[in-house]
Amino acid sequence: MTHIRLPHCLALTAGLFAAPFAAAEGLLQWQDNSLTYLYGDNFQRMNFNDEEQRSQTTFTFEHASGWVWGDVFYFLDYIRADNTQSRGSFSNGTFEQKDKSSFYYMEFSPRVSLSWLTGQDLSIGPLKDVKAAFTYEKGEGGPGTENYLYGIGLDWDVPGFAFLNTNLYRVKVNNHVFFADENSNGYTTQLTVAGSYPFTIGEQNFLIDGFVDWRAPSKEANTQTSVGSSIQIKWDAGKALFGEERTLYLGTEVNMWHNKYGVKPIDGSADGFDQTAVQALVKYHF
Repeated sequence: MTHIRLPHCLALTAGLFAAPFAAAEGLLQWQDNSLTYLYGDNFQRMNFNDEEQRSQTTFTFEHASGWVWGDVFYFLDYIRADNTQSRGSFSNGTFEQKDKSSFYYMEFSPRVSLSWLTGQDLSIGPLKDVKAAFTYEKGEGGPGTENYLYGIGLDWDVPGFAFLNTNLYRVKVNNHVFFADENSNGYTTQLTVAGSYPFTIGEQNFLIDGFVDWRAPSKEANTQTSVGSSIQIKWDAGKALFGEERTLYLGTEVNMWHNKYGVKPIDGSADGFDQTAVQALVKYHF
């Protein structure tokens, strides 16, 4: 069996999560951790020319947990790719781009149950709970993302779905390279839909899960409406090969963007950057 040696940052992150969870078992209701290997091509470099058919390798550590007070979702991507990184500002002439062979991206998303907070059962019909939702986004790829998101999350009880939730956020965009002023802060709105749908074909188990983000335009950040999604389609190889359900998955991830990051080519060659990248996937849960 081939072992993949993960970058030090992923191994360190897994270790940092283990200790506090072990100490808080009274509050912790469930948790799931996973490591994913992805490889694919057709990634949009956003470099204003036709050289866009780029391959990419991604290692991901992912954590999800449920607590008496709400839930937490966190992931860290370490990405190896031909990537164009942008820095500086158009407004003061410091804008520059350079190629870098690796970068990271992370999101940390805690949500607090308002049913728990208020002591009132807020479920009604298919609505299971209402949550105060927060996300911190940080990455060094592309335009150098750093965003703060806060809003309302809704958990839904939909037949067939393992989970389905919607989060409506107010987004504070920090230090975006496409700001008119490099020191500006921009604001916009984002709707995120995330879900997981298991199904079977014969004796084989499969899972479709992922998310879709819709983000409104921001005048301050000089961005337009964008839609991004990552959808994974996976076969439960652990059950089929070793008799261990929901541990080892093989499949594919489709990463799609319409108007990636909401930016337009500065040379006016197109309305925005679109992307449909298909990746091979190996995912191990522990």
